[in-house]
Amino acid sequence: MVSNSSREWVTLVDKESGLYNRLYLVHFLSEAFARARRYGGPLSCVLFRSAWWRGLEAIGEGGDPPAAAVRALGRLLLAEVREGDILGRWARDEFLLVASNTPPAGARACAENIFGKIEKFRPEGKLKGLSLSLRAGIAGLPGDQVRYAEDLPVLANERLLRAAREGEVLGAAESRGDAPESRQDAPEPRQET
Repeated sequence: MVSNSSREWVTLVDKESGLYNRLYLVHFLSEAFARARRYGGPLSCVLFRSAWWRGLEAIGEGGDPPAAAVRALGRLLLAEVREGDILGRWARDEFLLVASNTPPAGARACAENIFGKIEKFRPEGKLKGLSLSLRAGIAGLPGDQVRYAEDLPVLANERLLRAAREGEVLGAAESRGDAPESRQDAPEPRQET
């Protein structure tokens, strides 16, 4: 925690997910970006977008997903993060992985490990009967010509959105929960090369 000028505590952890919040992610990304540019090393960002489903109905559109769902997803994602990398909640349904000293190909491998865990994830307790879908966009150095650290998550988001519009998936995984029906709107997971 950090104190701001009004002597109130500023938290660096998102209360719902238990992960770092956007404030800390921006700080960490800025420092990692400066080091990568200075020393010519790699740096990658993976932006994950999640959606929770009950049967064929999306949960959380127009509202927030259940707090227990956000915390469960945060724990699941964090379990696959390597030491030295940082994962946090970027937005309501988005999580950002900042992977220092990792080229985009390495970040893709890390995302694929996470997708494998999501496919095996079976919500329990309060979340029983829910399904989870997760998509990802990746951007990084070297390779992507960006000027500012904040451009990496923006570029990862653009890639995620473009792939969705074109019916392609940079990375995707889905857990089916206990729902007897499968959703027909989600494209089959494919990896773009």
